[in-house]
Order: sequence, then structure tokens, then C-alpha cells
Amino acid sequence: MLRASRMSNASWVARGLKENVAKLPPATGVRRISIPTFKHTIEPMPGKMASVAIYNHLATKYGGKLNKQAAQEGLDIYAEFVEEARQHAGSHPNIDLLFKVIDDNMVVDVHVDKE
Repeated sequence: MLRASRMSNASWVARGLKENVAKLPPATGVRRISIPTFKHTIEPMPGKMASVAIYNHLATKYGGKLNKQAAQEGLDIYAEFVEEARQHAGSHPNIDLLFKVIDDNMVVDVHVDKE
């Protein structure tokens, strides 16, 4: 299985997850992100707030769809955690999902439930 390794041309992406997430719009009021195709949800809780912000950003920017381009942008934002996710499949399921979208050239719905 191929793993995305090419960085996109997102000029605002820095080298670290923390810096990248700080540049995203706030995900205020997000109660849950769901990706029905994968029966996958992300809820705002400690350790998941960066993923909530990233997936909220991707859903907004790409019209509620996660495609190859959106997934690559997501990997760029996750920055230093991408290589760890490659080396240890399952350790970062929200990144693994982006790999799957790219590897299988998928387009899936992303739902953002807000308060």
C-alpha cells in the first residue's frame, strides 16, 4: 500500500502540529465529527482537540467532503505525527483514515455536528 509522502503546497503549514492547528479557525461549538463511510467519529476531548480542529477545517474548506487533496492537506497539518502513524499503524486512527482516503482515491462525507 502506498502512503502519501508528498507535501502539498499549503504555504501556511508550518513544521509542527501545534503551530499548524493554531492557524486554523477555532472549532468552537463542535460536538462531534463523523465520517459515516468509516463509521468513525471524533469528539472534542483531551488528546483529540487538534483532530477536531483539523477535520472541522477540512470539512469547511472542502464542502463536507474528504478527498485526496483534502486528506493530503490534513497530513500536512498533522506534521510530525504522520511518520509515526506510518511506522505504527493504528496508533493515530485519525491520520490512518487520511492515508486510506489517499491510498484508495476515495471521496467520503465528513459531518460536523455543532451545538
